[in-house]
Amino acid sequence: MFFELSLFRRFILRDLAKNKTRTCLTLAGIALGVSVLIAISLANNTALIKFKETVDLVSGKANLEVRSTSGPFMDQSALSELSWLGSVGGKYMPMIEQTVAVADKNEELVQIIGIDMLGDPEFKSYSEESSSSGNFLDLFSGRSVLVGDRLAKTLHLSKGSTLKLLINDKSEEFIVSDIMSGEGLGGVYSGNLVVGDLNVVQRALNADGKISQIEVIVPESLLDQVQFQIRQELPSHVAVERPSQRGEQVEKMTRSFKYNLIALTFIALMVGMFLIYNTMTISVIRRRPEIGTMRALGVSRFQIMSLFMIEALWFGLVGTTIGLLMGVAMSQGALKAIAGTFQHFYFQTPMESVAMAPQVLVAAFCLGVFLTMVASVPPVIEATGVAPAEATRRASYESKIDRLSPFLSLLGALFFVGAVAASGQQPVYNFPVFGYVAALAAILGAALVMPLALRFSLPLLGALLRKFLGFEGLFAARSLHGTLGRTSVAVASLMIGIAMMVSLGIMIGSFRETVMVWIDQTLQADLWLQPSARAAGSRFGKFDQSLVPIIKDVPNVAAVDSFVDTPIEYKGEQTNLGAGDLNVTEKYGHLKFTSGEPTNVVLARMGRNSAIVSESFAIRKHVAPGDTLTLQTPSGDHSVKIEGVYYNYASDLGYIVIPRQVYKDLYHEQGVSNCAIYLTPGADPYAVRTEIQKRLAKVGLFSIRTTSELRKEAIKIFDRTFAITYALHTIAIAVSMLAVMNALFALALESRREFGILRYMGASTKQIQSVVLTEAGILGLLGNVSGLVLGFVLSLLLIFVINKQSFGWTVQFAVPYDFLAEASVLVLLTSILSGIIPARFAAQTVAPQVVREE
Repeated sequence: MFFELSLFRRFILRDLAKNKTRTCLTLAGIALGVSVLIAISLANNTALIKFKETVDLVSGKANLEVRSTSGPFMDQSALSELSWLGSVGGKYMPMIEQTVAVADKNEELVQIIGIDMLGDPEFKSYSEESSSSGNFLDLFSGRSVLVGDRLAKTLHLSKGSTLKLLINDKSEEFIVSDIMSGEGLGGVYSGNLVVGDLNVVQRALNADGKISQIEVIVPESLLDQVQFQIRQELPSHVAVERPSQRGEQVEKMTRSFKYNLIALTFIALMVGMFLIYNTMTISVIRRRPEIGTMRALGVSRFQIMSLFMIEALWFGLVGTTIGLLMGVAMSQGALKAIAGTFQHFYFQTPMESVAMAPQVLVAAFCLGVFLTMVASVPPVIEATGVAPAEATRRASYESKIDRLSPFLSLLGALFFVGAVAASGQQPVYNFPVFGYVAALAAILGAALVMPLALRFSLPLLGALLRKFLGFEGLFAARSLHGTLGRTSVAVASLMIGIAMMVSLGIMIGSFRETVMVWIDQTLQADLWLQPSARAAGSRFGKFDQSLVPIIKDVPNVAAVDSFVDTPIEYKGEQTNLGAGDLNVTEKYGHLKFTSGEPTNVVLARMGRNSAIVSESFAIRKHVAPGDTLTLQTPSGDHSVKIEGVYYNYASDLGYIVIPRQVYKDLYHEQGVSNCAIYLTPGADPYAVRTEIQKRLAKVGLFSIRTTSELRKEAIKIFDRTFAITYALHTIAIAVSMLAVMNALFALALESRREFGILRYMGASTKQIQSVVLTEAGILGLLGNVSGLVLGFVLSLLLIFVINKQSFGWTVQFAVPYDFLAEASVLVLLTSILSGIIPARFAAQTVAPQVVREE
């Protein structure tokens, strides 16, 4: 035991201390890869935790929840069907809630909740800063409400303060009766909430006689029986489930978004694996003579292997620990980057602070250490698998890689074949498992082909560089060719980082171009009107249909398409139901259908029992034109035939669109979410907007935007959604640069004898530095070229397999040539800059010392 410890101290620790720069580069690469994984995982986990916390706090002690699947509200008459619950020891309480906006506070959203203040106290788990009978009675008069402590602090509210909220198309005024503490119901939405009596909130939401849900408490022993009986007695559009099931449903709904982000972080981890592989390979190659000596002195292969695996474990433990600390620090920024996407597309729960999840940290830590150990296995096997005599020959490893390059290329070709086969497989539970398998196979295939590709390309590049750069160019190319193993790993690391950047750049660019073309083709209206609450960020704001004739009467208004958009469930999963004036859309609008049919042809087929669906809905639900859908509505089940599938990029949850009159008949609802306003030819949209605003000023608050303004808003939302992916590929490139620098340090170290001889022959310090910088440029050039090729392959997988199977969107392939050109030049310059420190190190070579060692 003491012998092994002595060997580790002298053989490993001394070398790590001696080569501080290489050690730090390796630790930085591991730390960066792990930190990204932890930051994204914590942010994703926080989003789900916040939603589940909100569900738990709202439901309190309730173990069953009754809610509508046909929209945000259901009729309060459902309460009469539950009167029998008292006979089995059950209790219930109605509740209404909705996300609204604070007036004069851009995109400051709060949750308003109405509960029966005289109901069973077991449902009302909250406390106030002050409590008196007078305060309590105030809640039943006028507009008195309780507010959460966070909202009170943000808006500087106190007892008696006035609070203005944008609800639908009105600014509603409330009086703060008291401030709730952050416990129980007061902790809902992180204290960003308003609570009032049920009747008060119903009136404010213009939802008299409507409720969002019914919270039920029954003895656990009777839970299943009661749940079954409630289902039997209530209509089909009402769901009865345990509160925890809502969290499970949201987790399923957001799974594709979260897992795709996690998958992208693994690219940075993979680059980090190449970095540790390169480091361990360099460590083995540099000490092969010492390994041979120890083997000759009787040290066993197992002991040699143990030494290097302990070194790898040290890198894994230290690098992952640093990455864990960095990841926790970065997680707040990651949460901020993804919060907007979750709130815009899925749920509007506030996410201000990261929730630390020990299981996430432990899993990421173990994964980081495990991947480090895995990446170290090949070089460690190399260290222990050679005879003592061969170990003393410095070039044996490189010659071995050279000999194996044809076999490695054949293996790489098999990976490419596997990638093609995997890309044609169907998703697993709507997740593109095989798409990511195909991407991984393509990356591994490209890495395995690299030695043979460099074996033939470096001599050609050397001859070319000799013409332009003279001796330095030729020597740099030959030096890289002579260390084919390490050069291949360095180029492969850079290739993967660049490929990630290129593939994401093409995917985002293609998606952006597709969305812009879709907007230009489908948004044919001149003006777009929506209630102020929606304009401020709420997804539920509506206004009454009776206001549409006022808009139609404005001069130069040719037609108005009033559209309602409401969240529903279809077969237990969230989607969106839309209803519009399809006769107006048929005449003025332009929807792109997957069949290629004109808008008027498809919409002419629409009747009472017809619908069109978005592409994402069709792909997720595996339906096509001619299929029948059954909608659960307040009027009973209603079957519709799919007349067409249209492109829509507004939500990956998909849309079912039916005629507006059918919606009114089935859902008994007159609300309008937004209006598309078509003007007569030559009309001034700004003048018409002013007139509409003037006529509607007395009846409500509205946002009216031109198509160009709406387009700018769509671009803003798009860029915010993909902000996190820009950061991910930047980090992958950073890790790749560390790999290049690591390889250059190793080359400079291994070439010290050659540099010493060159110095004896009259080479200047500047020439030695030029050689190393040229090597850096060659690595950058080769990494760029191979990264571009692999990036194009990965972009095809991202666009046509992974994206389509995850979100159900068809994206038109478009190459952002400007971005790729600028990025390639930047990477090449960065590669050369990464060679400055190794070049200075090489220039410090003391010729007599290294030649004497020779």
